[in-house]
Amino acid sequence: MKRALAFFAALTAAGTTFAGVAHAQSDFYIRSQYSNGTFTGFHEILTKPKEGYYQAQYCDRTFWVSSNTVIWTEEEAAAGRNLVVEENAGSSRTPVCTDYTSFATLESLGLKKKEIEQIRRQAEPLDMQSSRIRIIRDAFKQFK
Repeated sequence: MKRALAFFAALTAAGTTFAGVAHAQSDFYIRSQYSNGTFTGFHEILTKPKEGYYQAQYCDRTFWVSSNTVIWTEEEAAAGRNLVVEENAGSSRTPVCTDYTSFATLESLGLKKKEIEQIRRQAEPLDMQSSRIRIIRDAFKQFK
């Protein structure tokens, strides 16, 4: 009987330990915000390879990102927003990289020029691909 109780106690302790490990795993996000700190959006980035994702460096750490995330960060930075890579573990957020000037670009992913052009074309909203609105938008890009 004592052995059975000891076994169940050890089993329960091990289960709690493994559950704690599972909860301790972190997610990573690129967060965008205005200069006053107001949140504007985020994209999740991965710590392990995934099909369709590209290896990228953020402050000397390796992550895996989609081309959409890279285009989004380029657009957010061009719009003057602050970008930060954050580690989310439960309810806490810890900044990992705040130097968004060194964030990945499509060119830094090692893609060929044709691939970059294709990705950028695909990222354009349908109504912006060939319209007067696109021409107007491009004319005002220099103003922030």
